[in-house]
Amino acid sequence: MGMLRKKIGDFYLVELLGSGGMADVYLALNPRTREKRAIKILAKRATASSAGYARFLREVEIIQSLRHPRIVKILDSGRLEECFYYAMDYMPGGNLSRRLGGRRVRLDEAISLMLPICDAMAYAHERGVIHRDLKPANILLDVRGIPMLSDFGIAKVLDQGKTTLTRSNEILGTIAYLAPEQRFSTKKVDRRADVYALGAILYEMLMSFPPLGNFPWPAETQPDFPPAIEVILRKSLALNPQDRYMHAGLLLSDLDQYQRTQDNRSSSSTQSDAEPVLLETIHICHSGFDRIEGWLNTLRAGTTRERLAVVREMVEKMDPHEASAVLKLYEGEEDRVRWGLIRVLGELQIAAATPMLINELKSPFHRDCAVEALGRIGSNEAFNPILEYVTENPHSAVIALLPLARTGKQRAIRHLRDYLAHELAVVRQSAVRALSTIRSMETLQMLKDQLPSESDERVRTTIAQAIRSLEASLRQAVESPGKDTEILQRASPA
Repeated sequence: MGMLRKKIGDFYLVELLGSGGMADVYLALNPRTREKRAIKILAKRATASSAGYARFLREVEIIQSLRHPRIVKILDSGRLEECFYYAMDYMPGGNLSRRLGGRRVRLDEAISLMLPICDAMAYAHERGVIHRDLKPANILLDVRGIPMLSDFGIAKVLDQGKTTLTRSNEILGTIAYLAPEQRFSTKKVDRRADVYALGAILYEMLMSFPPLGNFPWPAETQPDFPPAIEVILRKSLALNPQDRYMHAGLLLSDLDQYQRTQDNRSSSSTQSDAEPVLLETIHICHSGFDRIEGWLNTLRAGTTRERLAVVREMVEKMDPHEASAVLKLYEGEEDRVRWGLIRVLGELQIAAATPMLINELKSPFHRDCAVEALGRIGSNEAFNPILEYVTENPHSAVIALLPLARTGKQRAIRHLRDYLAHELAVVRQSAVRALSTIRSMETLQMLKDQLPSESDERVRTTIAQAIRSLEASLRQAVESPGKDTEILQRASPA
């Protein structure tokens, strides 16, 4: 209570809204504009702890990186006396725990509350963030009663998983909503722990108490309970994380599908027809995602040989629906998995992966693999990033020149020409191979001009092979008029 009436900027702390072990939350008021904010202030003892202070700063960083309408925004942060704080939008509806008050809510109301929560968490999962402390008290309600996700104080960024701010024996979170594996160890917690918490919140809304101990399933106490929702709950609350949804977006998809099925029904007979179809659809989706999870598990923990084998299997067997799911899961996976997925996305020529692969050019672990994948996809938007990459990393020219040609074709010629005079024979050879993929009279003449001056026998052989290949391709295009001829005419010098 010592912070009441303290001033932060134009705001005064006027009411203590809630108090926790590491921080207090106050209502702050601007007396001139009457604007309200919620201010979270880290306790002095937590500030004195390097781990507690680091958690607080990380919460600020994580929330600021998540821009979603159902995630509470941070408006300001700083220091008040010896304590650190951040300011958020004020949520006048309180929290979900207070709204539930130990009472059961109708199924349609529960789903309406869960959809925006799952949507916000799916957004975080796609960006590699897991919450680890989802519970009704951390779900705030705005003035319309729409839920907002808050309190990422013990969140984990998956690609920074080697850095932990919790001691190995320190279990954070509230026990009723913790996944079984999270109750005993925080080291290997992933998105599926959040899925368990989401299932526990839905369970509590439908049963009036959280799923602790040997808890009953709703269908055991409510004979008319919808089978599809029972399946969704069991999938979310599975004791083995391998049996759960991999991602909040998959839970969101099934809940949304159920709601749309109910909204579209026009009679009770339609409902009885729709329910088995919905259950079958959920089963089919789960089978596909189970296969993806099996692939990802091999990429996470397999030997090099096993991981290479699973990459080949994914390229051969993955369908478009699964490729779309992999794109959503990509950002949240660790480096070992992303390495394999980059190869798969490139081999399958998934154009939607281009922005993510361009971003991987910054990664020392993935950039060479990403360059190759971008070349296979051949997206025009990848040309400039690859050109910048090879300019800044000339030692990678051997790897990058062929992908550059694939993404730029005619645009790449003038950049590849310079590499024909490179001091290293292996780079000259790579430039020749890249030029051989661009079917035009200009590239043919360029290689013919290069052949007499080339001193390295291996490069001369490669040039001769490229000349023969281009001559054959150009001859075939002329003999078979069509789209290729038009392309060659546009590409040939005037």
